[in-house]
Amino acid sequence: MDDVDELVARTVAFGDEQRPPYAVVPRSAIEASVRMNLETVRDSLLAGAPVIDDRDVEALTIRVDERLGQGLRVEDGIQGWRKSIGVIQERFIEIAAEHDVDVAEVLNAVRVLWQLSDLMTNQMTALFRSRQLTGALRHSQLRAEFLEKVLAGGLPVPEVHARGEELGLDTGIDYLTVKAGTAQGASVEALRRRLETRATDLVVVADGYCFGLLSGPIGVLASEDVVALGPAAPLPEVAGSFELATRIYDWMRQHGVRGRRRIEDIGWRLAVDRDDAVTSLLLRRYRAPLDPMGEFGALIWRSVRAYVSADKNVARAAEALVVHQNTLRYRLARFTEITGANLDSTDTLLEVAWALAADPDETT
Repeated sequence: MDDVDELVARTVAFGDEQRPPYAVVPRSAIEASVRMNLETVRDSLLAGAPVIDDRDVEALTIRVDERLGQGLRVEDGIQGWRKSIGVIQERFIEIAAEHDVDVAEVLNAVRVLWQLSDLMTNQMTALFRSRQLTGALRHSQLRAEFLEKVLAGGLPVPEVHARGEELGLDTGIDYLTVKAGTAQGASVEALRRRLETRATDLVVVADGYCFGLLSGPIGVLASEDVVALGPAAPLPEVAGSFELATRIYDWMRQHGVRGRRRIEDIGWRLAVDRDDAVTSLLLRRYRAPLDPMGEFGALIWRSVRAYVSADKNVARAAEALVVHQNTLRYRLARFTEITGANLDSTDTLLEVAWALAADPDETT
């Protein structure tokens, strides 16, 4: 114990040789660690067996937290601990030689030191892993909290920039917003990884779907992915973009659409599910009159759907329905007779297309 300053100097010299990573550890922190290590070694040698009490564990926990905060890995911390014990062991052997201590006693003491080293290494490894996991969970929570607030428009602009930079975002560019899910049983976490491909992306998982911010285009998706994208916007203004992405995502889910979709891909159809008054009117006008006709009424409605989907091309629509063109013409004529719809009128055609998109029995 009289040689503590010398032992500190030797260990600090090792730290200097290891830059990095020990360049980030203050000299005072290394000195404090060596002094604590020396006390643990002394107690163990006097007891003839490794001695690790609650005080040692508490002190080690504090050191692990400090080293993680200084950017060291678990391997760096263990290497530092072993070097410190090695320095202490070397000095112990030197003193034993100076005092002619029996070789058997020296070997027994070295055995105690190795046992102590193994126990402390295991303890340190467990603490590092635990703290790293806790830190990762906290970082994940911070990411989710930031996203929820910024996508809801609940943060002042200066805070958006400050917290965004802390999380690695590029606050000088526009971001796409995304809300995405998968088919039942597929991994949402795997989808998150497919979306978050750049360091400046930020996507989290919540409640069976994922949402976030993308700094660039999406790469390859899986066949089960359902991905809705809002338009690019500056970070402080992404709330409106995400509201639209959410509407697109809900529409895709309702209509069984997979892949990626933007407002440009859906257009006016996105409004169908939002305007109940218009939708109800058009369904009463063009769908309800067919209901009393039962299966034939449903057949007429499917024929109208095929005709509109084929851009009013009778040949292509008939081919899709696997019927003769005259059969299709007859059904369209009956539709006009029953509903009064003139499918040559642009306004009527748009209304019929709206009703078709709103029909809960079939998707467009």
